[in-house]
Amino acid sequence: MGRPPDRIIVGRIATLSGEAGYGWVEALAIAAGRVSAAGTRAEVMPLAGAGTLSWNLPDHLAVVPSFTDSHLHCTSAALAAGQPDLTGLDREGVVAAITVAHEELRLRGDEDGWLQGHGWSFEALGAHPAAAWLDEAAPGRPVALWAHDHHSRWLSSRAVQIGGLAAVGDPASGRIERDDEGRPTGVFYEAASGLIDGCIPAPSADEVDWAIGAYARTLAALGVTSVHDPGGLAPDPALRGGPVHYREMARGGRLPLRVMASVREEQLDRAIELGFRSGQGVEGDERERYRDGWLKLFSDGALGSRTAATLEPYLADAHVPPPAGSRGLLARSAAELAALASRAAAAGIASEIHAIGDRAVRTVLDVIESLAPVAGAMHRVEHAQLIDAADVARFGALGIPASVQPCHLLSDALAMRAAWGDRAADAFPLAALDASGALLPFGTDAPVEPPDPWRGLAAAVARRGPGSSPAETFEPAAAIDLARALRGACLDGPRSARIADQGHLGRGARADLLVVPAAIFEAPDDPDVVGSARPLATLLDGEVIHRHPDFDL
Repeated sequence: MGRPPDRIIVGRIATLSGEAGYGWVEALAIAAGRVSAAGTRAEVMPLAGAGTLSWNLPDHLAVVPSFTDSHLHCTSAALAAGQPDLTGLDREGVVAAITVAHEELRLRGDEDGWLQGHGWSFEALGAHPAAAWLDEAAPGRPVALWAHDHHSRWLSSRAVQIGGLAAVGDPASGRIERDDEGRPTGVFYEAASGLIDGCIPAPSADEVDWAIGAYARTLAALGVTSVHDPGGLAPDPALRGGPVHYREMARGGRLPLRVMASVREEQLDRAIELGFRSGQGVEGDERERYRDGWLKLFSDGALGSRTAATLEPYLADAHVPPPAGSRGLLARSAAELAALASRAAAAGIASEIHAIGDRAVRTVLDVIESLAPVAGAMHRVEHAQLIDAADVARFGALGIPASVQPCHLLSDALAMRAAWGDRAADAFPLAALDASGALLPFGTDAPVEPPDPWRGLAAAVARRGPGSSPAETFEPAAAIDLARALRGACLDGPRSARIADQGHLGRGARADLLVVPAAIFEAPDDPDVVGSARPLATLLDGEVIHRHPDFDL
């Protein structure tokens, strides 16, 4: 007989064991950070020892596995948490927010340092932004603001001057918006949005450590204990941050959550040199918090910038004319993507390829179909937002996970209708993807969206968000049930990473779990109930890392 459990939980427990459904059990035993038993109360309770802690949950609470956010830019989101969030603001609101941030910096003695922010959108502004607006809000200060989709950047005149960008031509796969006299207006698309990065001071390692620690506490309060980080937003060809920094945190016992971190195209040579391999851990990481992730590649842009590559032209929109042609932008050809991904696969690195438009999705499916499998992770399509009906079944047939962010459905609904018209009915076809047999790793894409997994669950089961009306439901036939949505949020991410002991609560699994309101099971398709749920307790490796003040067991 093994050691007595450290903790026993009795109540409504959804283990997600098996291939479908909730996998209900009455009791769960935890020993040494893992589930040591799961079954009936009569089977589990006799295992208790003198030091075993017990939670007997009341009927209004239940247990589920904790969430894996399969697409969260963890370091970038952690650092962005302290920057102005401009989501949903019009011109007047943005100018006011930047003015406040500028004055706060001045009060701290910073007269002309960088001011960064994120979240603006063409739709909310109602017009193309201009550097002059930022000059008005923050005179003489370099300002760099990511768009909501992080595929465009808005710079002040001082930032353009510091970067010498008036004399720079358009990079490959990017565009600088210019006025009639050829001067930059302040908006930089796709690859051009990174031209300023070398001028912005990088945070110190200690600042990154602190930011990740604070952000991990935010994530724990939402129920997220594991993330797949698809890479930073700033270039780092020498690979000084990202996976290397996470490795050092894990080796020193400082990594407060599970992280599987990816590398970008410009980092591939260095990653291979450093021995980066998908699924590989790091020596000295006794809690096994870190694993090497994927090679992140881009096949197209994004909806907000009208650079997602589509099979049919975008509808006319005076506010957001497509900057790269009527059918968006293919950032890489199929041959280029295949060459990069094949080289990575030969080195033991799986690829995750960004594809938002249906033309890009088809291209990426063709590429992944040609690749050799990798032992440490599955090749994935990231976002898979607009999928032509002819391509949906290919995901399941080819065993290619669709790494989706259902929360984008809530923020992009109006933009999808405006840009794609009736073809928007093919966006986020979750039910059809599920019917194909595909894995559906859920994520949030934070800091593009808030890191709240419950919004994504609400979008998946109801096709609308908390506080919305039934009239706002977006293609209801594409909804999936709560059991399937929880599997996307908890289990399919680890499965796509070929990790067998995470995302469920079967015997031997990691004891990463949540105590949640049982109301989500009583109203499983109510976006207000599901979307507003929050964990009362979050456990990682069997240890409580978040406890709500109302949880007093």
